[in-house]
Amino acid sequence: MQVLTDLFRTVGDHPWLSVPFLYALLFAMLLWTGRIRHPATINLIAIGLILPCINLGMIAAGIMLSSEKLQFAMNGLMPF
Repeated sequence: MQVLTDLFRTVGDHPWLSVPFLYALLFAMLLWTGRIRHPATINLIAIGLILPCINLGMIAAGIMLSSEKLQFAMNGLMPF
């Protein structure tokens, strides 16, 4: 439970971390409505847009949570 609290606190402290999660939520809501009928478009949105947004957000949040444990060379590559 502590890890989840740390994740929410990290996303709240850095607003740019919430952007990928927001886009994933918007794309998921678009699919949830059921108005898109073409399977190729559904696959493009689900696999091509939602999954990369979630992956980007989770990787960035993981880097932020472990930034003090990273090597200095890796930490220098990060934009924060």
